[in-house]
Amino acid sequence: MNLICVFLPSAIFSQTISEAIQSSHENAGTLSETAAETESAVIPNDENAAIAGNDDLFAIQTGYFLSESNANRQMEQLKSQGLDPYIFKSTNSKGKEVFSVRLGQYTSYKDATKAVTGFQKTITTPMIVTRYDSMQTGDAAKSADAAVIASPDMPQNETSQVPAAADPIENNAETPAPEPQPVVPDKPLTMTEMQQKIQQLEQSMQRMKGEADIRSQLQITEEEAAAEEEDILEAAGQEYTLTQAGTVKFTYGLSYGYSGYDAIREGTRVEDVADHTINNSFGMSYGLKDNLTLGTAIPFVYKYHKVGTVDSMEATDLGDLSLSWQFQPIKTSADLPSIIVNGSFGVPVGKNPYDIQPGTELSTSSGIYDANLGVSLSQVTDPVVAFSSFSVSYPFATQSIDQKRTEGVLDEVDPGMGLGAAVGMGYALSYKLNLNMSFSYSYSFSTTYKYQDAPDAKSGNSTGASISIGTGYKFSRNQNLNFNIGIPLTDTRSFTLSFSTPIDFVL
Repeated sequence: MNLICVFLPSAIFSQTISEAIQSSHENAGTLSETAAETESAVIPNDENAAIAGNDDLFAIQTGYFLSESNANRQMEQLKSQGLDPYIFKSTNSKGKEVFSVRLGQYTSYKDATKAVTGFQKTITTPMIVTRYDSMQTGDAAKSADAAVIASPDMPQNETSQVPAAADPIENNAETPAPEPQPVVPDKPLTMTEMQQKIQQLEQSMQRMKGEADIRSQLQITEEEAAAEEEDILEAAGQEYTLTQAGTVKFTYGLSYGYSGYDAIREGTRVEDVADHTINNSFGMSYGLKDNLTLGTAIPFVYKYHKVGTVDSMEATDLGDLSLSWQFQPIKTSADLPSIIVNGSFGVPVGKNPYDIQPGTELSTSSGIYDANLGVSLSQVTDPVVAFSSFSVSYPFATQSIDQKRTEGVLDEVDPGMGLGAAVGMGYALSYKLNLNMSFSYSYSFSTTYKYQDAPDAKSGNSTGASISIGTGYKFSRNQNLNFNIGIPLTDTRSFTLSFSTPIDFVL
C-alpha cells in the first residue's frame, strides 16, 4: 500500500497545499523518485495470489535509503541477529543513487513470502517481497500470520526506513501485545487521485478562510457597538446620553397629547371635554467635556379645548424655557453601569395661566419656576440595554397673582414637590432600527391655593403611571428619527404621540 504523509505549514493560508506538497517533494526527493520506478502492491488472499514464474528471482527488502551510511547501519543491525543481508544499489529517475537492504534470493514469490513469516520472529523491521534485480515489488500475497505492510515506493528522507510494523505475536508471555495494524485499502491512490484530493482540500480550506473573513467583517467594532447603544438610549430619553466634547446637537421634537373627560354642567347635564395639545420643541446641547453637557430647549405650543359640540377655545404661544445640564461622575466600564446626574431649571415664558381670564382663555405654560434633579443609569446586558431614572422636582411658589376667580381673588399658589421614576429596556433589531419600552411612575404632593378674601384651598396628592413604547431609526450617520407613544394607566382616555430627530454637528 502507499502511505503518504503531508505536513502542512503554519502559514497554511499564505501557501497553497499544492505548493506545500511540491516543496516537500523537492526537499525530500523521494515520492516522485520511487513513484516512477515502483508499482503499487495489491494484497489478495494466498489462494488467489499469482505465483511468479520459475525464471524470476525474488528478495526480501527490509529498508530503503537515500544514504548509504544509513543502509550500512541497518546492515550491521541485521548481521548482529545472525542474518546475511546485502545492499541493492539503483538509480532513481533524477539520477540519484538509492540503497535498499535485502535478504535472500528466492525462485518463487511463494517461497519469499514464507521466508517473511519466518523472519518476522526475529526481525521487527517491516519487510516486503521485491524483484531481485530491480526496484519493483513482487506479486503481493497475504498469509494468515504475516502481512506485507510497506512498499519501497513509500516517501523516505535521508535517515528514514520503511515504516515500522507491529511485532509478530509469539507464544511468550513477556512479548508485548502488538499494536493495531492500519487498514490497508483495496486499491492505493494514484498520484492523479491524490492531487485531486489535495485540490479539494485546498478549496475547502480557502472557503473556510473566506467564511471566517465574512464573519470578521460582520462583527461590529467597539465604536459601532457604543454608537448602537447610544442610539437606543437616545430614543428612550435624552437624560440617558451625553453630547461629545466639542459637538453641538440640535433637536427638533413634535408631540401630540390628547386628554378626555366628562364635565357636569348645570347639575344634570354631562358634557364631553377634550383637550388637544401640540408641542413643537427646538433644543440644543453642547458637549463642554466628554462627561459634561449643557443644553436648552423652548417649545412652541398650540392648545385646543372643546366642551361638548359647541364651546371651544384655542391658544398658540411659547411654553416653558428649559435650561439643563448633565454630568457623568464615573467613567463607564463593562462591570459598572453608566451613571449620569442631570438637572434642569424651568422658566415660564409663554402665556401664564395666572395672567389670563379663567374660562375664556387658555394658557400655554405652567406659570411656575421649577428646578429638577435626577440620576439615570444604563447598562448593556447582551442583547438588550437596560435603563432606569429617578428624579425630584421642586416648584417654587408664585405670589402676588391677584387673579379674579369664582372662588375669590387668587393671591398665591404653592405647588407640592414631585417624585418620578422610570425603568425600561431597549433592543437593536438591526444596525439602523431599535425598539424600547419603559414604565414610568410619578407622585405629586398637594398644592395650596391662597385667596385674599376666601379661605385657603388645598388639593390632594396625586399619582400617575404610564407605559411608553418607542422605536428609533438611524436615518443617516448623524441623524436619527425617534418615535414614541405613551399610554397613561391612570386615565384610559389619554395618550401622547411624540417624534424627535437630533442632528449632530462637530465644531
